[in-house]
Amino acid sequence: MTKPVTDAAPLIIGAALIGGGLLIRRWQPSALALPDRPEATHRYSGARRAARHLRDGVARVLPSNLTGSIGRTLLIMGAGLVLVRLLDGVVEDGEELF
Repeated sequence: MTKPVTDAAPLIIGAALIGGGLLIRRWQPSALALPDRPEATHRYSGARRAARHLRDGVARVLPSNLTGSIGRTLLIMGAGLVLVRLLDGVVEDGEELF
């Protein structure tokens, strides 16, 4: 027989992840902000040009502040954990994940 606290643990952890994700997304420290790309065009060639193109490509996929990405990840993890736990209550006995 399982304890009621252990049955609710995934829901509590999921709620904590969601809360932490919301807090982190709201808090955007300037130390984690990525600089804006300069608008000027450069006339580099060779390795410098390749390095600049690679840097610009990586900068395009990064969020403007890293806490936004971390917060979004925590939100998705928490919501997924809560959803899986709630759906576990619907499936037949013996087929639950948690």
